[in-house]
Order: sequence, then structure tokens, then C-alpha cells
Amino acid sequence: MEPKEILIRSNNQIRAVPADDSYYIESSNRKVILYLKHEKIEYYDKISGLEEQLKPDFFRIHKGYLINLKYVQQYHRTEVSMQNGDILPISKYKYQNFVKAYQEYCSGTEECF
Repeated sequence: MEPKEILIRSNNQIRAVPADDSYYIESSNRKVILYLKHEKIEYYDKISGLEEQLKPDFFRIHKGYLINLKYVQQYHRTEVSMQNGDILPISKYKYQNFVKAYQEYCSGTEECF
């Protein structure tokens, strides 16, 4: 299967970033911010479109956050700790589905805690 890529359009350029390099995506005021291993990229896009494109490896834990399940270090009812040290809020309405999605993701991989 081809690795997924996120197409970034900014400054009249298009750049393809491997989805696997992204810890998570934050949405704020019609902009999205990709948190990558070595950089942070801000550009205009809709998080809902990225959510559809990146399923099932990414999960939307909150209206403003779409996380890469590969980089979850641990989670509690109210937050997720990512491997880059960031702690993100989980919506109480998304928690059950997040746990289910994370368990499904982990059943097919050795990368989970």
C-alpha cells in the first residue's frame, strides 16, 4: 500500500509531506498546523478534509486536533500524551471512539504502548 501524503499548498507551491512524519494536526481559524518531527508547517486547509484523507491512522480527538495514532504515548480520559511531549485534550464525546480506534490500530501493529 502506498504511504499517505499530505499535500500542502502555500506560497504558490505544493509540497507533499508523508503523513507518517506528522505527530498531529491542529486546526485554528481556517488554518491547520502540522506538527512534524523536525518542523511545524502552517497553511490554509480544513481539518475535516484531512480527517477523511488520513483515516484510519489518524483520529480526531477534539474539534481542533487530529492525531497520528502511531505517536500516542499514553492517554487518559481527558488527554492524550504524544511521543513528541505534547499533551492534547480529548473531547469527552470522542473518548470512547478514540479508545476503540486506538485498539483497532494497535491490533494491526507492534508500535503501541
